[in-house]
Amino acid sequence: MDNELRQQAVLVFDTYNEKVGEIYDDILEHVANEQTLASPEFQDYLHNSVSNSLQPWFAAELEGLAAGTPEAFIDALLNLDDVMDVFEIAAAKIDGDLPDNLMLRVGAFGDESISRLQQMALSHDWMPEEGEDEDTFRDGLAADLAALRVLGQWNAETAVQPVLAKFCALSSPDEFIADGVKSFIVPFGEKIIPELLARLNDPKDTGYKGAYEYLLICLTEIGRDNRTEEIFQCLKRVFRGMEHKVIASICLGDYGDGRAVTLLKSYIDRHMHEIDRQFFYETLSSIKRLGGDIKDIQDPFRDFKNKK
Repeated sequence: MDNELRQQAVLVFDTYNEKVGEIYDDILEHVANEQTLASPEFQDYLHNSVSNSLQPWFAAELEGLAAGTPEAFIDALLNLDDVMDVFEIAAAKIDGDLPDNLMLRVGAFGDESISRLQQMALSHDWMPEEGEDEDTFRDGLAADLAALRVLGQWNAETAVQPVLAKFCALSSPDEFIADGVKSFIVPFGEKIIPELLARLNDPKDTGYKGAYEYLLICLTEIGRDNRTEEIFQCLKRVFRGMEHKVIASICLGDYGDGRAVTLLKSYIDRHMHEIDRQFFYETLSSIKRLGGDIKDIQDPFRDFKNKK
């Protein structure tokens, strides 16, 4: 990469981060209610406000920038190599979605952009080397996971098989990787359900461990708005096949099909003296969310024995 281009990109995105921080501070200074902060409506408002507030910054002169304005700098990226080099720097600097201005430049190259993003997303090993520091490992994958998010947002179907194959090969995925893969999967919505079902119905030799736990979470999140009998049967099958069933129990509760109450209550009843405390209480929570009655369930841990 041209050193001058790198320096100019670093200037743009360092200054961008400073501006974003100022905008967030200004908005959040006037919000004292934590419930407001956590609400989806406020998060949408926050995202839109930050995006709108940044537009004048992109059009304003930036000292030290040869192109004059950040907008002009991005518009001057006329070949894909330069665009992807700047994308990589932006991904390393910015926590979250990259600026729309930059993504428009990436998207201008069509299928070639998707091919390069897919290459970037899969370019490194998704497991740290022996003795590698966690922060070093994660920092080295910033561009890869940014590319992965974009491929998901763009519903790049050519990336589905290679991404999921690489992910499912991990015996114990780093949470950072798992979150990145989830950000790739979920935007596809119901279109990716058949692929998730296929993999969860044939977990190879893993016993629904590792990556398959995260695939189940993704299927649940997408499926609860697109319920089918096939999804419900898959969730039941995974619950029965999982060695550590707490995630499957939570997913059954989140999915929202009340027929799972019988399965969950029956399992607790038959394995009362084998289950651990986390599974027991998460499963009680799932049963309640599904509309089931928990008054007839014995408490093997006797936590409520003295409570009225």
